[in-house]
Amino acid sequence: MIRKKPFWYPLSNLKNRFFFGSYGKDIYIESGVVINRPRFVHVGDHVRIKRNTSINLHPKDKKSKEILLFLGDHVIISESCFISACNRLIIEENVGISPNVMIIDNSRKLGDVSRPSKEQDLKIGYVHIGADSWIAYGACILPNVTIGRHCIIGALSVVNRDIPPYSLAVGSPAKVVKRFDFEKREWVKVVGSEIPEGVIRDGMEEPDRSVE
Repeated sequence: MIRKKPFWYPLSNLKNRFFFGSYGKDIYIESGVVINRPRFVHVGDHVRIKRNTSINLHPKDKKSKEILLFLGDHVIISESCFISACNRLIIEENVGISPNVMIIDNSRKLGDVSRPSKEQDLKIGYVHIGADSWIAYGACILPNVTIGRHCIIGALSVVNRDIPPYSLAVGSPAKVVKRFDFEKREWVKVVGSEIPEGVIRDGMEEPDRSVE
């Protein structure tokens, strides 16, 4: 059921223009969303971020004005997602992100074992998700990954390498199992690949695009 936007919705958008690095029009960020240091975030037009999502920005230089997280037009981020950017994380237009997805451009380095793991230095990279892609439930996108245009990442997949455009990738680590054939105008299985049982059936539903 699609309910009307709250009465404070226009006022919230007006206020956010003063806090974000850049901020488009018709943006809806639900209550319960946490975004620290929003001045390092670009938000395009018609973006939706659903409740309980956490977005963390950790710039090397806190005085910098460089954008660390770029959200293109018509991006949908569903409930309870986690996004962490230290360097460059780009989500292009029309990307749908299902609930409980994690996207990070950084991780801990292996280091001195006399220090706790949480105190080890960060290994910083990038993430780039191409336009029109869809990240299914519970997927994990790790640093130094480019996902091409119009890709589908299966539920609970772990992406630790580049995914070419117009691909379906599933598993842990994610593996391309189908590609769109423009001559046949259909999705075709990649030779030698197997789709794990249940991956396509479970969690591949379309992200909720309603405004609650």
